[in-house]
Amino acid sequence: MSDELYLVDGSAFIYRAFHAVGPLSNRDGLPTNAVFGFASMLRRLLKERQPTYLAVAFDSRGPGFRHELYRAYKANRPAMPDELACQIPYIKELVQALGLVSFEQPGVEADDLIASAVSRLDAAEHPIVIVSGDKDLLQLVNDRVTLWDPMSDKVMDRAAVAAKYQVEPELLLQSFALIGDSSDNVPGVPGVGPKTAGTLIRQYGSLEALYDQVDGLKQSKMKQNLLEHREQAFLSRDLIRLKHDCAVPPTIDGYRLGSSDQERLKGLYADLGFASLLKELDTARPLAGDDFHLVTSEHQLAELASILHQAEVLAIDTETTSLDSRTAGLVGISLCCGLPSCWYIPVGHRDRDGQPLSGQVSLEALRTMLQPVLQSKKLPKIGHNLKYDYTVLACALGVELKGPLIDTMIAAYLTEPARRSLKLDDLCREIDLKLTSYGEVTGGDKRQDAFAYVEPASACHYSCEDVYGTLALWEHLQPRLEEKDMGGLFHEIEMPLMPILAKMEMTGIKVDPARLEALAEEFREKLASLEQQIYQAAGHPFNINSPQQLGTVLFEELGLPHGKKTKTGYSTDGAVLEKLAVGHELPALIIEYRNLAKLLSTYVDKLKHLIHGDTGRVHTSFNQTVTATGRLSSSNPNLQNIPVRGEEGGRIREAFVAEAGKVFLFADYSQIDLRVLAHYSQDTALLKAFRQGEDIHTRTAAEIFGVSPLLITPEMRRVAKSINFGIVYGMSSFGLSNQLQISRAEAKKFIDRYFQLYAGVQRFMQEIVEQARRDGYVSTLLNRRRYLPEIKAADKVRREFAERAAINTPIQGTAADIIKLAMLRVNELLRDRDSQCRMLLQIHDELVFEVDESFCAAIKGDIRTCMEQALSLDVPLVVNMGEGRSLAK
Repeated sequence: MSDELYLVDGSAFIYRAFHAVGPLSNRDGLPTNAVFGFASMLRRLLKERQPTYLAVAFDSRGPGFRHELYRAYKANRPAMPDELACQIPYIKELVQALGLVSFEQPGVEADDLIASAVSRLDAAEHPIVIVSGDKDLLQLVNDRVTLWDPMSDKVMDRAAVAAKYQVEPELLLQSFALIGDSSDNVPGVPGVGPKTAGTLIRQYGSLEALYDQVDGLKQSKMKQNLLEHREQAFLSRDLIRLKHDCAVPPTIDGYRLGSSDQERLKGLYADLGFASLLKELDTARPLAGDDFHLVTSEHQLAELASILHQAEVLAIDTETTSLDSRTAGLVGISLCCGLPSCWYIPVGHRDRDGQPLSGQVSLEALRTMLQPVLQSKKLPKIGHNLKYDYTVLACALGVELKGPLIDTMIAAYLTEPARRSLKLDDLCREIDLKLTSYGEVTGGDKRQDAFAYVEPASACHYSCEDVYGTLALWEHLQPRLEEKDMGGLFHEIEMPLMPILAKMEMTGIKVDPARLEALAEEFREKLASLEQQIYQAAGHPFNINSPQQLGTVLFEELGLPHGKKTKTGYSTDGAVLEKLAVGHELPALIIEYRNLAKLLSTYVDKLKHLIHGDTGRVHTSFNQTVTATGRLSSSNPNLQNIPVRGEEGGRIREAFVAEAGKVFLFADYSQIDLRVLAHYSQDTALLKAFRQGEDIHTRTAAEIFGVSPLLITPEMRRVAKSINFGIVYGMSSFGLSNQLQISRAEAKKFIDRYFQLYAGVQRFMQEIVEQARRDGYVSTLLNRRRYLPEIKAADKVRREFAERAAINTPIQGTAADIIKLAMLRVNELLRDRDSQCRMLLQIHDELVFEVDESFCAAIKGDIRTCMEQALSLDVPLVVNMGEGRSLAK
């Protein structure tokens, strides 16, 4: 511990933290960046310096004595932003919870309190470190007092002050009086900077001595300024002079650190959403594991099975050899049917030579004794990322998990969709449970199958912790779901959907490797050709993939118009190249080259490695907890982003093929976003158009161009389509002008005409933004929530982004909920026809099925009916059907 006294300029660091840390907010929309930055600074100080004595000083609210001396003092400073003011109470609570001494006094600033503390304790010759970046506090530096700015990690002692200002710290006040301080609106003497002030004060020693001898200075502009602004100089000195008589602790013991209140800090960090700081608190309690049981024989397994038959709920966690749930080998399974009792059943542990360990249960015995429980339709099954366990049990054990399914990861996502982490360890830490990490139990073993080499007793404790934590987490999350009226969304949509997605992942989609090989060769030949064309257009070879070299060619050698040059060079992103391509062939060639190279690396080459040898199919992962709107996402590979437009994109889609004797059936919702918009807005014109089956883009084009629908050209319809969908995404006239390559004035005219036609849409947009500003969130028709804290932000960019999200989320989110409902209905339809028709993919508003050719005509109408009746809106849902032997249709 350090015996130095640390005096922290709290108010200065509040502002610095606010501006240094990017936008942050908690789940309720409270800005938190200043609190987080301030907490980070204090944590660094406490960790690195380990002080015994420390105090934090804060400015008082309102005007102080300096305002009485000079009404214009700090008059040029803007008022504290609301986004910062609302964080001040939390910062002060943080200081108290950390056990730190703090003080503030009406009418004075933090600098004065620090100066008073230095005066009281300097006589006792106690070493003091002032923690600040404020130069006014340099007046206090002496042989025992230094100033440390942790943000720049710069220390100012007596020598450093003298070197910078050419005077000793004792004379800084005189020097600063001449210099003034523009940030505080302290006038000083015009034209006198630090160097001149230092020279004058070093020569004369004080303002009084300078002015007593000012007539002796040679005639100059500086002398004239000194004479004309004499009163300003003395006023400035009074404003900069620090008070030394504030009420502060008179002895060093008054600054001693107290004990931090861990519970108070935990509550504060949890409220503010500081997950990283919560981890460091370590208030979570490790689980003793007194009631964790290792099952090592079939007899013990039979006893466990009899207990499980009486259970009312069952938490499950599987331990495996791989992150790929479809191919992973089962190492063990942990179960919990009521806290605190948990069981771990090892089945695949090995010794260091890879040989099976004794004292384990066979897979066959595990299947025989647990299958009735696992497949019970009445017993709820709980897991964290349960889709993984569902797939492991299906593929490695041959058991399909049934009954009401509950995934705590999805529950946590629904209650707080913007949370940074959905990991079980992090979520459990919030409810005071500390789980052993995977790295700890495996000893840092980096092998994919590392868990198989963990000693069963250690594996037992680790895995039982997971099911214990999962069940405890569900007890915490269940009431939150009900409070937010999302129980129905969770139990009736998200959870029934989970096993459907698991089966789609296991089924996969066939990919023709021969086509990919041919396509890869073709793309490489075309890239080589493009490369030569680019060199010819540039006049010489260069590294096409280097933005710096490309910038030099485009903007310096060819003289094309460019934006502002940055430290790394000119911007050559897609938007820049698109503009340049209108007037020169080289940018157009670069765009074509980049697009083709991305298709080759992201799809053609990657897909070849993702084809599973045993199935000949690609098995993507569908994610329910990624997007803010509730739409499903796809990963490894992302099959929702397979290119649609362009010849090359179509060629890639041709590589996805149906099995022999089968075809792909495509069922695509027609303009679902606009139909949801019509329902929400209740706009008369939109409702009428959809109810009468009109082409909404043609109708919009006819109105904004003022011509008959019969005269609408494809280009007119394209403009109308951009506006129709752009409105849903909150597109501005600027965005529309960029998309359509028209003037902003023309784009604004189109949007104005749109709102004249669909006045109800404009009203809806205004009302939903106001509702979001009032409630802090928006909801879909099925009560999915998205919290929008930035909608109250002072920053215009952040606020307008949140406003666009407020408009778009109910539309996109409801469309996402509708297609999930459709998947549930279609799944029921196909329950007994799985061999004839299987759901393979969900791509935005489209479902893709693989169907027996002979069965396609019979099932097509039933699928359409299921999807069109998924949810009742005030306009009809319409589904377009198509068939094809590849995804290229």
